[in-house]
Amino acid sequence: MLDLIDTLDQRGAEDAASDEQIHAVRSVLTRALAQEHESPVSRSLVREAGRLVADSWPVRSELGALVLTFSQSA
Repeated sequence: MLDLIDTLDQRGAEDAASDEQIHAVRSVLTRALAQEHESPVSRSLVREAGRLVADSWPVRSELGALVLTFSQSA
């Protein structure tokens, strides 16, 4: 998850998603990271990040695709 957050930070400026969209998802993932690994709360937050992407991010967002793939494993 830390790698995904780092990727959002590093590649956010070049992605189709807005800064606000990236910040919102990054915030949720950071909250998930602060929870116990693989806890129900952590998994729920990861799925929430996926829902944010699915509901509002542009289809052509490469970072969105990464977040969706990651969230499906939660």
